[in-house]
Amino acid sequence: MITINFEDFIKDNNKYKDKKISLCIGVFDGIHKGHQEILKKVINNNLFSVLVTFNINPKMESGRRGSEKPLLTKELQTKIFEEMGFDLEVIIDFSEKISTLSADEFLQKLCKNLNIIELVVGEDFQLGNPKKSLRSFELQESLNQISSKTKVVITKAILDSDNKVISSTRIRQLIKSGKLNVVQDLLGREYLLDLGSTPSQVSGNSLLFKIEDVKQLVPKKGSFTAFWVEEKIKASVEIEAEVMKISPYQKDSIKNYILAIS
Repeated sequence: MITINFEDFIKDNNKYKDKKISLCIGVFDGIHKGHQEILKKVINNNLFSVLVTFNINPKMESGRRGSEKPLLTKELQTKIFEEMGFDLEVIIDFSEKISTLSADEFLQKLCKNLNIIELVVGEDFQLGNPKKSLRSFELQESLNQISSKTKVVITKAILDSDNKVISSTRIRQLIKSGKLNVVQDLLGREYLLDLGSTPSQVSGNSLLFKIEDVKQLVPKKGSFTAFWVEEKIKASVEIEAEVMKISPYQKDSIKNYILAIS
């Protein structure tokens, strides 16, 4: 998978003009089962698969979710996108300039020189500055004026076994309450923590992390089972108000600090 900055992409996207493209746009915080339904439609149709996403969650940056941490680091998110099989990831560095764009302005920038066959979105999708945005069912009319070849494909929300919509907001609430067994069902995998760049301290046979240093959302308190993903080494996790303790830990046994916790 190739990863490129949005500004660089729109300045020099001629190299992709001969590609027949399937594209999706979104934050995809957590990459839960609902997100996966959208993403799979893009990569499973024999077109050049393009994902347009953000370096940070615009809702968090704009204050609509305060100072809450994401469900995935950008590095881990990109790793998952690559494992899924995307051809190209375009990352938007969210800024005040980007936040003021209307949906039409954004689509004009994105679609220039490109042969986008499909734009795949969820039914709750909304594009552009809130005051000048377009919802999923409004996109086709706007795109007809910009790229007449592009078909908007709207995917329905995915429900869980209790007939509730799977969403990042709901997963966030479940993580805070320590219900990681339910989180695992909604994600289709264990909850992953990318601890590679987080400062740590060794205490006996345990590895300690300050909760405030972890870049992702962490349960407030509890005991959990876990394993280091790359090394397949089992561990136990104790989370208190300020510290997360992972045991056992042996120096040099862990090379890639991605932890699956459940």
